[in-house]
Amino acid sequence: MVRAFSAIKNEMRETGLVVFLLINMFLWYYLALNAISLVSRSTGFDQSDLFFLYSLGAIVGGAVGLPFSKKHHNIMLLWVLLGIAASFLPLSISILTQQIFQLICLVWGFSIELGMPSCLSFFAENVEVEKRGRLSGTVLLLALFCANPLGGLILSFGLPMSYLFLGFWRMLGLIPLLAFRVKHEKFGFAKSHEDREVPISRGVYLYLIPWFIFNVVDGLEGLLLRNFVKATFPNQFTLLQFIGLVLLGIFAFFGGFLCDLVGRKIVTILGFVIMGIAYAIISMAPTSLTAWFSFYVCNSFSWGLFTVVFVMVIWGDLAPKEYVEKYFFIGTFPYFLTAIVQRFFASYIASIRETNAFSLAALFLFLAVLPILFAPETLPEKAIRERELRSYIEKAKRVREKFTKG
Repeated sequence: MVRAFSAIKNEMRETGLVVFLLINMFLWYYLALNAISLVSRSTGFDQSDLFFLYSLGAIVGGAVGLPFSKKHHNIMLLWVLLGIAASFLPLSISILTQQIFQLICLVWGFSIELGMPSCLSFFAENVEVEKRGRLSGTVLLLALFCANPLGGLILSFGLPMSYLFLGFWRMLGLIPLLAFRVKHEKFGFAKSHEDREVPISRGVYLYLIPWFIFNVVDGLEGLLLRNFVKATFPNQFTLLQFIGLVLLGIFAFFGGFLCDLVGRKIVTILGFVIMGIAYAIISMAPTSLTAWFSFYVCNSFSWGLFTVVFVMVIWGDLAPKEYVEKYFFIGTFPYFLTAIVQRFFASYIASIRETNAFSLAALFLFLAVLPILFAPETLPEKAIRERELRSYIEKAKRVREKFTKG
């Protein structure tokens, strides 16, 4: 009994350390985006250029980190140390010109993605398939709920405090790495097999293509949508954005539990259908505030589900054990592609009529569902059947108690 209790206690401690490492990563990522926005507003630097360089740096960082991902612990330790140095970098520069800050954004992006595939691989290798969804949802809920108030608090203290907080927060990411170091053989720090070619299954394409379509559509429509809403509802624009950010964490939490309950495939289809309906609504009533409120709620709902499935869960489910980090790099690539798409196609999108663009977005999102219909369900069928059986047993117990009392 004592041994079993000790094992449960150790498992909870280890899971807590994994969760904290993920929260540290995601919260730093969101706060870095907030810092970039703050610099853009206070200096007049082009925000789209800064986000473009941040995303470009992330893609380059992920590609550079892959060859070294065979030694998980070393690359993750370097990843956190580089993140600390990158956070403090603006404090060492006396005059922050636009060119210098563009370089800083490139370094920030490089530093966050250098070890992100290894971190997500570490999560997938040390958490059971049946628990990955709910833990992912919990991580995103906590990271987003902390990001909103912290972003506002840091804003009141100014940019130097923002850089200081980013650096000290990233420092805390060393805690779980040092705690796991003594048990690195057990907890996912074993060497991966070296192979020149990564085998990609049919299921990967069936999930990756819709995810790619969604990010391209969201990136192109995002420019048009933001300008249109700001011009049509200038007084409500900030409120709509705030509602969307708050609901994102809640829906991610809900989506995580749903992933473990009914499966990843159903959750993904639900996200695409809801997003398609949202674009269809605003294409029919583009000047209705109620329609736009519904859109922001639906957008947060779909993004919450997709962040859990496409960033944290599905690639770990599909990947062979020795290629997990490579699958996560492939899976997160479309996410960072959004800002790059916006940068190159902004001028073309501006010439399209809003209602036509929204209708096209709805069409493409509905089409994106088609590959998912043929995609495999990655949640083990045994886990689904066990939950159904437990639910049936609970209902049978309640019925028996009811008749016994009667």
